[in-house]
Amino acid sequence: MFVLRQALPQDLDDLHSLAKQTFFINLPPDREIIAAKIAQSEASFASLASNTARKKRKTASAGSGLRAVTGNSDLFLLVLEDTEGGGIIGTSQAIAHMGGKGEPRVFLKISDMTRESKSLKLKWTHHMAKLETDESGPTEIGGLILNHAFRGHKQRLGRFLSFARFHLIGLHRKRFASRVVAEMLGPIDKSGYNPFFEKFTRHFIPRSFPEVYKFSQQSKEFVTGLMPPDWIDLSIMDPEVTSSAGAVGPDTAPALKMLERMGFENNNRIDPLDGGPHLEARTDALTLVKSTRPLTAVTGGARKTKDIDLIVSVLDSNGNFRAVQTSGSVTGSHSGSRAAITTESLRGLGSLRGSLGATVLA
Repeated sequence: MFVLRQALPQDLDDLHSLAKQTFFINLPPDREIIAAKIAQSEASFASLASNTARKKRKTASAGSGLRAVTGNSDLFLLVLEDTEGGGIIGTSQAIAHMGGKGEPRVFLKISDMTRESKSLKLKWTHHMAKLETDESGPTEIGGLILNHAFRGHKQRLGRFLSFARFHLIGLHRKRFASRVVAEMLGPIDKSGYNPFFEKFTRHFIPRSFPEVYKFSQQSKEFVTGLMPPDWIDLSIMDPEVTSSAGAVGPDTAPALKMLERMGFENNNRIDPLDGGPHLEARTDALTLVKSTRPLTAVTGGARKTKDIDLIVSVLDSNGNFRAVQTSGSVTGSHSGSRAAITTESLRGLGSLRGSLGATVLA
């Protein structure tokens, strides 16, 4: 049985091990950073349960460490647990408002520039990049990691980890922004080599890739402080720069395709450190958000041939969150719906005391 829940302090070792399997800026293999994320997530789930909005910081200098990047935004760190002794096998996360006034997100805007000489009958098009910032505070999803041994599982566990974030957004829509962004990781090999960083970024930020990424968990000021503010011609650099700008590695490609099928778009924005694409979507346009609703009751029962795929969750008064991916049905109006799910899934939810919700998976 696979149950998704909020991360707890006792999950630190498992999350640290997961973080070592692949490189993600959202979950680097650093115990201190992961512990800080767990603590911030616990407070966020508790605020959901009490329906108390967390106050944002007024200035970037009012926080340090992880909060210098996320502010006092809600951060939800989810873990997927194999309840039959497998432990924590996956994780994903959502940040309700990434950055904001005085805490900008940073990215490179990519554009083609064409120049022409009529007298020489020559024309060329160059790939250009310009550093830009965003202080609007969009919702950010990321940090999806699934234990390699469970990839390709018949229960589509990677999909569960991804879709659960939109389930959470749909149930608590007012806590999240009008846009959702996903910063996809650029190509990086097993040795930690990222061509975009080594052939482009390192010209402006002369530090190692792991060092820069670890520091980026605490501040993004060094990016705006060190990178040129004007257009940069990528085409005159090493060919690996243009080939890796906006690209992703094989481990990230499935997640990229999944988000694109959901309606996320590539607006020619890439990460200034690893070159990965920044995808974006309107929150209310996402099918998963629109197909999420609160429930008044959840019952168990035998599987029926016409049952559909669902994510069903419960959040108790103490901020304990549990969700299952199950076969079942939903009846009633949007504000007064009831769900019937498999008996096994009902056991996975545990206590049903709290707020209930369901997402219909297309």
